[in-house]
Amino acid sequence: MFQNQLLIWLNMKRIFILMLGITSLTACKQKEEKGTASADLKEPTFHIEKTDTEIKVVPDGSTFAVVTQNAKPDFRPYIHPILAPGTEAELTQFSPGHHKHQTGLYWGFTRVNGTGASADELKKWFYDPDKPEDIQKKIGRDFFHYPDGDHWQRVSMEVLAPKGESVQWKTVYNMLDGSKNPILKETQTWTFTQKDGKYLLSLEWQGEALTDITVNEFDYGGLFLRMPWKKGINGEVENASRQRNEKANEQRAMWADAGMEIEGLDGWGHIAILDHTGNQGYPQPWRVDSQLGIGPVLAKSGDWQIKKGETKIFQYQIVAYSGDLDATKMNDLWGDYVGDKGMYNTESLWEIAKQEGRDAKFLSPEEAVEAMNVKQGYKVNAFASEPMITQPIAFCWDDRGRMWIAENRDYETRSKGFSNSGDSRILILEDTDHDGVADSKKVFAEGIPFPSAIAVGHGGVFVGAPPNLLFLPDKNADDRADERTLRCC
Repeated sequence: MFQNQLLIWLNMKRIFILMLGITSLTACKQKEEKGTASADLKEPTFHIEKTDTEIKVVPDGSTFAVVTQNAKPDFRPYIHPILAPGTEAELTQFSPGHHKHQTGLYWGFTRVNGTGASADELKKWFYDPDKPEDIQKKIGRDFFHYPDGDHWQRVSMEVLAPKGESVQWKTVYNMLDGSKNPILKETQTWTFTQKDGKYLLSLEWQGEALTDITVNEFDYGGLFLRMPWKKGINGEVENASRQRNEKANEQRAMWADAGMEIEGLDGWGHIAILDHTGNQGYPQPWRVDSQLGIGPVLAKSGDWQIKKGETKIFQYQIVAYSGDLDATKMNDLWGDYVGDKGMYNTESLWEIAKQEGRDAKFLSPEEAVEAMNVKQGYKVNAFASEPMITQPIAFCWDDRGRMWIAENRDYETRSKGFSNSGDSRILILEDTDHDGVADSKKVFAEGIPFPSAIAVGHGGVFVGAPPNLLFLPDKNADDRADERTLRCC
């Protein structure tokens, strides 16, 4: 008996030791695999290959460049192509048929040192290459549409950080006047890295004024991106304010993302441009054209200057990737870029909204209807407006097609609070001749404190008047509340 128990105990001990050994081996294996996984997650390294006219960013162990900086002696510097990460699909385009002057990702002011062309002169002469000299002086020097050697002169190109997880280079060019005299020395310093499957290109642009420089007001000019758009392609521009395509044009935002179908990719290819908080005019207005070209454009806000001997600096980050835009992750990237991780852009968006409100044209009801985007098959008209109604805060419809409106005259502003005017009321509006416009107004009830919600039913009207929910009955159906009878519910 004792021997049998001893044998069982010894066997159990052996099993226990064996299990410990297996557990230890498993833990070591997991640790080893974890270490391998960590090594696999390490961002790739790159090196720069330089020629007389190009700087190429090449992943170590690869034979093709993922980003190419073109820096010819007598042509505006530009970046093309930028490849979609992990592929050979090109996200940029050089000189498309619809915009021959556009060259991948580039910089070029549209009007420099103009003497004040009128809107009519701009419209008539701007795109005419044979415009008279006096008109040319009024319009100013155009570095956006003219990438040739009459406008640009290379000073130098230099590799600053030739290899590693991050590489860096710079180009220096003179921008020339009509007599080929340098007027602005432009230095572009680019830093490239890869993060979470996205290529990141950070730009510091420096413009040293060799004479007084005025960048004249225009709809576009500065940094600009041309992707391979073509007619019929699926694509979209979206900005940090969630405005899309033409609605994002001329709007201020912290970033804008252009995405579209790209040959060789299953999903869309994307390039986003992130504005920096240190830039003049931040957040800047954006150019978004009908072919999904994008770029921040300070000159949209008006003329701006660089005095002789001074240097102006702008900073941007380019994000190249494929797949779907994740606005939350783009917000995080923007936060990483500007060093403001804890507070993305809520405050900035609020400031943008307030400024847009100040700048917005006050529309008449008819103009507001005209400006609406209406789904095909639907029609919009102005049913009621001032002076028939004032300070409406809530409305509903009854079963007779009449509109019931809560006019809240107690509300003033955030700074002043409530007026307690005591003349807030409930109105009934009706379209008696069925032309789509209210022509009859009745006052159902007056003197209700802060009405802010309304619902018709059960022989009267329910009114939300914080902190109360009121019921105003109309037992005789004369469209007047019965003796101001107010009941809390």
